[in-house]
Order: sequence, then C-alpha cells, then structure tokens
Amino acid sequence: MRNYWRLPVGLLLLVGVVVMIMHIRAKNSRENEEEYLSTLKKNITLSSRSFPPNGDMPTDCSCRGKGVSPALTWEIDQPSVKSYVILTTDYDVPTPTFPVVNLSHWVIYNLPASVRSVPEAVSGEQMQMLGGKVGKNSMGNQAFIAACPPAGRHAYVFRIYAIDQLLSFTEVPDKHVLLDTISGHVLGYGELTGYFE
Repeated sequence: MRNYWRLPVGLLLLVGVVVMIMHIRAKNSRENEEEYLSTLKKNITLSSRSFPPNGDMPTDCSCRGKGVSPALTWEIDQPSVKSYVILTTDYDVPTPTFPVVNLSHWVIYNLPASVRSVPEAVSGEQMQMLGGKVGKNSMGNQAFIAACPPAGRHAYVFRIYAIDQLLSFTEVPDKHVLLDTISGHVLGYGELTGYFE
C-alpha cells in the first residue's frame, strides 16, 4: 500500500524535469534570436494603427474579440530590398515569469518590396493580392494566432526583415525554417511590441 505514492511522485518529477528542459530551451532560443538580431541593422520603422508601440493590443486582436491580425506599416530607406518577412512571437507562454514555449503567432514571407503595409484583419486572399505568402504558425496552421494569454501580461513581438531576394520552398515553412533561410540575406529589420493580458 505504501508504495502507491511512488508512481504519482515519479510522474510529477518527470513533468517537472520536462518543463524545466522546455524552459531552458525556450530561453536559449530567444537568446540566440537576440544575438542574431544584434548582428543586423535595425533600419526599419515598424508601426501599427491598431495599437501604439509597447501599448496594449485591442481586444479584436485577441481570442476575446474577433481574433484578427493587427494593421502593420513600415518605413525603410533601402533600395535593394526584394521582399519582406514578418514574424510574430509570444515569448511568455504560459506566463512571463516562467516561459516554456516561444509561440509563433504569425509567419509571412515574400511580401514584395513595393508593399509597405498590411491591413488589419488581413485575409489569406488579401495577402495573396499583396503578393505575400503565409507560413506555418506554432499550431501548424497558415494563419494568425490571436493573442490569448493564459496568465499574466504577454508581450507579442512583431519583427519585419528586409530580404535581398524572393524565397522559394518545397513545403510551407515555419518560423525556424525561415530564419535559417534568410540568414546572410537580411538587409535590415525592425520590431514592434504589443501587450495583452
């Protein structure tokens, strides 16, 4: 009878170890991204009509509202740009005090150099009309994941990269594939952070 406690305690310990490993991996991944960014020119001004810089994102861009993507606008003085990549990540999952997942909310690539904005609630058809393509988010879908933090005030980081070429893939890429592919082809980047609780 007294040995019955060993199984649940063992499972709890296993879960704890797995969560700690995930936390360390998420932290290392974020640090690697930030180290990479430090090697790039931050020469794009990224803004949004949906929310102010470092401000709160609207309810409509969350799971409590319509769940739509925010409007984005950018400015850059770089004549050799061929395309843009936009990546949106929540590094605070499940909570800012102990994140274990870097959740990729939005993956956009091959936006033509002539495009300087994306409207709020952009649809897949509108994105195609703009000339851009949507990659896989962390759920494996080609869509924007609305802000839906389980606990705490999460930061949603929107980053745009100016690329010196159009990108080609045999399969729909995710954030990590895109970051690997654009390495050595980035002419500059910009970022915008919005919060939601």
